[in-house]
Amino acid sequence: MNKTTISLALAVGAVAVGAARSSARPAPPANPGAVMHFESKVRPLLSSRCFSCHSKTTAMGGLDLTNRETALKGGRRGSALSIGNPAESLLVKAVKGQGGLKMPPGSRLSTQEIAALSDWVRDGAGWGVAVADRPASAPWALRPPAEPQLPAVRSASWVKNPVDRFVLTRLELAGIRPNPQADRRTLIRRVTFDLTGLPPTPEEVDSFLGDTAPGAWDRLVDRLLASPAYGERWGRHWLDVVRYSDSNGFDWNEVFGNAWRYRDYVIQSFNEDKPYDRFLVEQLAGDLLPAANEAERSRNLIATGVLVMGPKLLAQQDRKQLALDVADEQIDVTTRGFLGLTASCARCHDHKFDPIPTRDYYALAGIFKSTATLAGTLPRNNRVMYWMERPLSPPTVVEAWKAHESEMKKVEAAMKKAKTPDEKSRLTDRMKTLTEKAPTPPAIAMAVQDSTVVDMRVHIRGSHKNQGDVVPRGVLAALNTPVEPIPVDQSGRLQLARWIANSRNPLTARVMANRIWLHHFGQGIVPTPDNFGNLGEKPTHPELLDWLALRFVEGGWSIKRLHKLILSSATYQMSSDPDPRSVAKDPENTLYWRANRRRLEAEAIRDAILVASGELDRAGRGGTLVDKTVGFPGKEYQDAYLNSRRSVYLPVIRGGLFDMFQVFDFADPHVVNGKRSTTTVAPQALLMMNSPVIRTQGGKMAEVLGKVAPDDATRVAAAYERILNRAPSASEVSDALRYLDDYARSAGDGPEKRAAWISFSRALFSSTEFRYVD
Repeated sequence: MNKTTISLALAVGAVAVGAARSSARPAPPANPGAVMHFESKVRPLLSSRCFSCHSKTTAMGGLDLTNRETALKGGRRGSALSIGNPAESLLVKAVKGQGGLKMPPGSRLSTQEIAALSDWVRDGAGWGVAVADRPASAPWALRPPAEPQLPAVRSASWVKNPVDRFVLTRLELAGIRPNPQADRRTLIRRVTFDLTGLPPTPEEVDSFLGDTAPGAWDRLVDRLLASPAYGERWGRHWLDVVRYSDSNGFDWNEVFGNAWRYRDYVIQSFNEDKPYDRFLVEQLAGDLLPAANEAERSRNLIATGVLVMGPKLLAQQDRKQLALDVADEQIDVTTRGFLGLTASCARCHDHKFDPIPTRDYYALAGIFKSTATLAGTLPRNNRVMYWMERPLSPPTVVEAWKAHESEMKKVEAAMKKAKTPDEKSRLTDRMKTLTEKAPTPPAIAMAVQDSTVVDMRVHIRGSHKNQGDVVPRGVLAALNTPVEPIPVDQSGRLQLARWIANSRNPLTARVMANRIWLHHFGQGIVPTPDNFGNLGEKPTHPELLDWLALRFVEGGWSIKRLHKLILSSATYQMSSDPDPRSVAKDPENTLYWRANRRRLEAEAIRDAILVASGELDRAGRGGTLVDKTVGFPGKEYQDAYLNSRRSVYLPVIRGGLFDMFQVFDFADPHVVNGKRSTTTVAPQALLMMNSPVIRTQGGKMAEVLGKVAPDDATRVAAAYERILNRAPSASEVSDALRYLDDYARSAGDGPEKRAAWISFSRALFSSTEFRYVD
């Protein structure tokens, strides 16, 4: 404790006059202006300049400034505040340097900051968003989830679980009847695509249709959740959020040769149902977690790749600016991806709409600036920076490889200087021996590590050439969630990660529960999944979202458990059939009176085609399709797109996405993207008719159908079952047979009608029914 800190603590403790009267005064009624003032000006100031010495855990001089009650109570001898009278308030006197006090330690508060404190005390020192009673004027998402009362409904027989009560009560108020349950064939197709991104096979459909015993739906859901395809499907949703890519993009589109390890880590985590709070902590600070063995240490390191794989201006010659841009991008993926807040908007000025002051932004920036993400320059170009990678193999493997590389370089240098044939021959033999007996290279992962610890100064208008006050590393004060003290020798990433994963954080569980709901219904309860702030849209069913968030945490942050809860509801199992009266009252289906008809994503379209043709490589999981760790993406990546593995394993190249991905609205890998666009444009139809994927798989489909049965009618039925997951009607069979005959005749096809069957298969693949899920 320094002398100045002691002085303030003792002085606050010495002021007793009026303490009892002040401490008994209730907080003034909250109003939007006062709330925003406290959240955007006062709380960040207290958090960044006072809490390190005067919090519940430190409380120097007995003074805790983290809440109104303890601030009014004061230290050992009285209150720190004189409500309504800033001139007599010891806290204001201290920051003005009056009465022999000069607080806080270090740099003085600015005139604007002192004025903000004075105005706050004069207006009643209201604690704008108290944990237990956040005012309605605060951003709704900053209020902690409250346990809602389950609504009473009139049509209770429709309800399957509590989810339905929250939906049905809104429908009944609007005078809308919910749709009946969809038929079983529709349901198995819907839930199989939802959970695995793949269509059900004809055998799986028949099995579900024939399972009339109680619990058939639960058994189906359990089987799908246990499938490795589940992690591939839901891992891809997460990869959208964290802007996964296999190349850097921007000015220097170097390949990320080891990014695939992070992708595989994500898929494995979803399949294992890793608790979501642990999942978050590993990604932000896995390198700082203890590990029981080498395998766990490797997984933890790989998880931090999320902080490395953002796009960077690697050729930026202003290295200070580059470091700031990297930290800004990390702040964006952390706050938008995990918290649904746009904190990066506070880089140059206080956030215009949410209570995120610039000081809080630089408190976060200090954490990431204290984290090594860049690791020097490229060996082949010292004007271009390179990202941090760390070995996963044991030190003995790493050292053996380094020694081998060193010896190879020595021999190569000697060969250039060799003058005699004998000397060149000897060195050539030596190089051959080194190559043949090369040790196993160490496994490498994109990962971060703590670096030189810095508390950043506020950068005026975001410029590192114009700096203001130092801001200690910290978190967003407006969330009013306790954070562990950050040790002076650590970046603060671990404390940040635990703060985000804290069950008391008002955003974390809500944001993820909303993401899960979105991918089951096509729209989130909060329609803007990456922005829960004031510029985002308000929740359509806030009580339902709170209930789901609370159940999520209560269930051990189990994502699979939350799936089961949602999928067992009548709300999820409704048909998508339109009802004119309901459409008139709720044309956008914001009240969920029916299931939304949804178009499949690019990956699901491609994978479903491969499943139908029997070409999907289900065994090929993990790893990389391109063995390239340096350089720019080339033809080898285009060749990889022709692979028959699941789409999640295809390369994602910034600025050079697979054509099929681009046309069908793949997420932009440069930015956080929790909800893809769904467009309907002419190139989609053209691609479904003429792309190499369709041409190739149309031929494979013809081969499969040729082996089904000798008669065309049975083959038509098989095509419908494999591609559309249903049997054709009599008229559809008749139309198909006529089409096949006409096409074969006009094309001069042989008796097997191969060209006709290829054309017919491509027609089904191109149909709207194939691309959409009811």
